[in-house]
Amino acid sequence: MARSLSAACIAVFVTLSAVHAQELRKDHSILYTTDVIARVRENVSAQPWAAQIRDRVVEEAAFWKDMSDDDLWKLMFGPTLERSWMVWSNGYSPITGKPVPMYTWQAETKEHPWKLQDPTSGEWFPKNDFKAFYDSGLDEHGIFDPARANRDLLFNTEHPDPNDPLHRFGVDDGTGYVNEKGEKWRFIAAYLIYGQWKQSVVGGIRILSAAYVLTGDPVYAHKAGVLLDRVADIYPSMNFGKQGVMYEGPPSAGYVSTWHDACEETREMVMAYDMVFEALRSDQDLIAFLSKKASEVGLQNPKASFADIQRNIEGGILRDALLNQDRIHSNYPRTEITKAIITSVLQEPDEAFWTIVDPMLDKATAVDGVTGEKGLAGYSCFTIAGLASFLAEYSKSDSTFLPRVLDRQPRLRDTYRFFIDTMCLQRYYPLSGDCGHFAASIPTYVGINFLKPSADAKGWPNWTLLPPSNYRLLWDLYKATGDVAYVQTLYRANDSKIDGLPYDFYGNDPAQFQRDVAVVIDREGTQYALPSVNKQQWHLGILRSGRGANERALWLDYDAGGGHGHKDGMNLGLFAYGLDLMPELGYPPVQFGGWDSPRARWYTMTAAHNTVLVDNQNQAVANGATTLWLDGRHVHGIRATGEAIAQAERYERTALLIDVDESRSYVVDVFRVRGGHNHTKFQQSHFGALTTTGLNLAPAEDFGAGTQLRNTQLDPAPQPGWKAEWAIEDRYKLLPEPAKLGVSYWDFTTGAAAGTVEGWIVTGSYNESQEDWIPRVMVRRQNEGDVPLESTFVAVTEPWKDASCIQSVRRVEANAPDGTLLGDTEVALEVQLADGSRDCILVRDVDRKQNQSDAVSSGGAIATDAEVAVVRIDTNGVVTRATTGNGSKCVSGTFTLQQGAAKMIAEYDSN
Repeated sequence: MARSLSAACIAVFVTLSAVHAQELRKDHSILYTTDVIARVRENVSAQPWAAQIRDRVVEEAAFWKDMSDDDLWKLMFGPTLERSWMVWSNGYSPITGKPVPMYTWQAETKEHPWKLQDPTSGEWFPKNDFKAFYDSGLDEHGIFDPARANRDLLFNTEHPDPNDPLHRFGVDDGTGYVNEKGEKWRFIAAYLIYGQWKQSVVGGIRILSAAYVLTGDPVYAHKAGVLLDRVADIYPSMNFGKQGVMYEGPPSAGYVSTWHDACEETREMVMAYDMVFEALRSDQDLIAFLSKKASEVGLQNPKASFADIQRNIEGGILRDALLNQDRIHSNYPRTEITKAIITSVLQEPDEAFWTIVDPMLDKATAVDGVTGEKGLAGYSCFTIAGLASFLAEYSKSDSTFLPRVLDRQPRLRDTYRFFIDTMCLQRYYPLSGDCGHFAASIPTYVGINFLKPSADAKGWPNWTLLPPSNYRLLWDLYKATGDVAYVQTLYRANDSKIDGLPYDFYGNDPAQFQRDVAVVIDREGTQYALPSVNKQQWHLGILRSGRGANERALWLDYDAGGGHGHKDGMNLGLFAYGLDLMPELGYPPVQFGGWDSPRARWYTMTAAHNTVLVDNQNQAVANGATTLWLDGRHVHGIRATGEAIAQAERYERTALLIDVDESRSYVVDVFRVRGGHNHTKFQQSHFGALTTTGLNLAPAEDFGAGTQLRNTQLDPAPQPGWKAEWAIEDRYKLLPEPAKLGVSYWDFTTGAAAGTVEGWIVTGSYNESQEDWIPRVMVRRQNEGDVPLESTFVAVTEPWKDASCIQSVRRVEANAPDGTLLGDTEVALEVQLADGSRDCILVRDVDRKQNQSDAVSSGGAIATDAEVAVVRIDTNGVVTRATTGNGSKCVSGTFTLQQGAAKMIAEYDSN
């Protein structure tokens, strides 16, 4: 295979001569015009922080600047060596035996070229001198051919004696080190990506182009040109989809890296090319060197002029990416951003740019202002964050760009508001889809990467080392919309201070910017004033109550699947007292064997979520819809339905967040399901011990169905009204001080088996390996025969601090006005509070309400035609609060809340 790949590389060089014959349009820099670069250098002279960045960039760039052109040219390798995304996804140290999860092997190419460091032992692998082996195998085209390489060099240099038992330990010929058990560590294959490519080659291009922009020294541009041209020689022959390894299995598309990183690396090289273009045009030394190398290794392009070099770079990197878009296909709209930037840099006609950008923005903002991709604190915002940098990039040289884009795409006004609206407790996001980890706090705004200029040549390519200011972009959005939340966001992102703002190499007068921000913050404060919000296109409702330390948020995700989505329809979550008290599991733990491993699949399964599973089947990819929305002073509610999600006749959840007072709330949860013959509800909380009362638990058969559940304890026929209680453990130390927190759960589902089960989690993200089992509540109803099962799951959940504020909860009868008992689907509850008052609650079955428009709770506490009613009665029998949803009247004793016609929400408060 290696020889065929080498031959393929030669063929690519020949093919490129045809590609490179295209007309050269580019005659000047586009994104880094002379005016833009002049402004950068003015800021470097005037702003101490900018001068510091310049000095650090120059210091970092010295490594590449001091290299000979020939040594720089040799940094780029060919496609004949296997490349792997991981050393071993879920592997361990060959020295210590300790776990080494993916992304934790370290490369440091300056001090330790051709080596990766084991983080548990500090040892560097492979143990052979791979560079000597590599050099011995270079062919006449400067490409490694393993058949030519000297295999006598494949020994552990720390144990050179052939009789030493460690003589072959840790030795890698490019295909991996395999121990006596047959286990494989792909040291070199991973090093090629994370060391040689990302650090030495792309990192060199990144730092050298930045150094040129900051200093004007043409040597930096020259060195960047050497690297860019050599990459262009080889880049078209790089195809990760055919040459790579992903999670020890088959790869997807890409160039040197897999697709998502290849997209960013390509874009960054394109932008680096634009940074140095003006300097390269007149660099005769570059022509002399590259023409000499072209002759030495037999390249078709003679590199005899700058036009030849321009054709090579533009053909081998920019145009090749446009011809092979599968290799840069990424999360929307990252590929489109890269294509648009390539089009600009190539100086294609203006309409070609907008042909990409207009549809991109239309799709990127189509779902409540965002793409609709799931992974709320991950993939949902990754793409939007890239869009912010794109907007800021073009705005830095054209102040009319953002206003014009807002006019062309009005939904863009909602894009960056989305991630403000969905932030909970000022520090959490609902972890819907592939993002975060179990019970994780995400205290920063995720909609934008607040990139600051950097000298990190080996970091993740979020944009460039000299990014435009996204702080200024948010200020521009504030000016365009008047929404102060944008100013609060940029201020909070700067550690709630104005110092250093806006970190903008390309702007003017930072002192005035800081004064303007200070005026808004002094007037509005730093805390978002967020009401409840329902993102009906994204299918996420968030119910909020309280402010500051007393804030609570209950959320319902009412769709399933989608890009990076989970089978999590009607999943319910709760934030209170500074913690995530009904958590999502988070990003699938692909470190345990890849995306298709049992544990990674588990995280995406319906049973892993706070929802109901029908017939033990994962949900279908489908959307739900909101059928009730309440956001009152003391009662906040949502009802959503989604039959297609569960492939059922009915699949409807009603969730109410009911305030006890300014700092405390509880949740009423009614989940109605019809269809199939097996309905199972799961609920989990934060870390903590789980105890139950009212259940006679005994070991039962584990759930199975591919889930990661164990230690099932069930009561086959408990009386409704049993209780479960979590004593919360702040394992991550997220709270400012220790606190006694708990979650109480009362269940009133009739005809159900109920109990507890443990679910598997990893206590961290995809690069952690600490496993745990968390306790969960499980409620199951089943039937046999031809009649579809109909279930009404009824629960009350109370988060509490120090002590519960609920004395008791009971389910009471719901009757027609004539006293006829209504069915199990009609729900009436009475919650006795610790202060002696009681809440009387009716949650009507809207499917059957047409047969009996009015309902009366037991004892006549409530008589109403509303779909939802909550009435608080004090110790004297006086109604102090009342809330109804979709009703015209509510009567309790002598109290009447009367409307002329049904209203979405009606309220009464004696205070």
